[in-house]
Amino acid sequence: MHTRTLNFVLGASALLTLGSSVAFAQAKPPTSTRRIPISKEGPAPVTRVDTVTVYKTDTLRIQGPTVTHTDTLRLTNTVTRIDTVIPPPPPVRLPSGVYFGLAGGVSAPNKAIFIPNSAGWSAQAQLGWQTARNLLGLRIDGNYAQPGEDSQFSQFQGNPSIVNLSGDVTLTLPWFHHLFGRSPSFALYALGGGTQVWYKDLPVRLNPGVAGGLAPDNIRVGPTDWNSHFGWNYGAGARVGFHRGEVFFETRIIDFNTDETPTIRQIPFMLGYNWYFGNINK
Repeated sequence: MHTRTLNFVLGASALLTLGSSVAFAQAKPPTSTRRIPISKEGPAPVTRVDTVTVYKTDTLRIQGPTVTHTDTLRLTNTVTRIDTVIPPPPPVRLPSGVYFGLAGGVSAPNKAIFIPNSAGWSAQAQLGWQTARNLLGLRIDGNYAQPGEDSQFSQFQGNPSIVNLSGDVTLTLPWFHHLFGRSPSFALYALGGGTQVWYKDLPVRLNPGVAGGLAPDNIRVGPTDWNSHFGWNYGAGARVGFHRGEVFFETRIIDFNTDETPTIRQIPFMLGYNWYFGNINK
């Protein structure tokens, strides 16, 4: 009896000791000695957006015990805005002020010098004043022309020469200034004024009844000395301007009269370039 009791007590003590060891082991979980590396990422790029967030809440109430059911709906509207800055266009520089020009072309004889002469070369130099904002301008020009010889009268003369010195007023028409846009500028103009003419070796047709001419048109051989007469000129042209210069084309009529001849007329067609000494913005 005592032996069975002793065995029972020893067995119970052993079970109690084993259970305490297991419980103590579960109460203290195992720990790791390995270090987990943690790295810090760089800053994320910032994008400029305009975000509008709307929260919508629906509440449902039911009779009886108080029950509240709330649904929240989030609406997000993202707008991307691009700000564009367009710089103003640079100012347009238009030719203006005092200018100097050179031109070349052809001079056609007309009226009293038409029959005994043909078209010949011509050269011109000019000095003037014109602004982009004014309609009126001033110009002085010198023109040299050498008419061609007609085969019927070449044996009676040398090389004819004509020198014209003109003082003119120019009138610029403003309606076509921006025909090609902001640049280049475009202008039509008229001009007119007085002309002093010198000539020699120039055969002319005499008035009917004036002696000294060759039949059948009463043509007089040109004198070898210089002759001078005052006359008038009038014409028109067009010019295209860039910054401090402009290309121009013009034609005009240069007339003068003598007591022995009908009107003596020259018609030069000139293409040239003007250089301006100043400019303005417009």
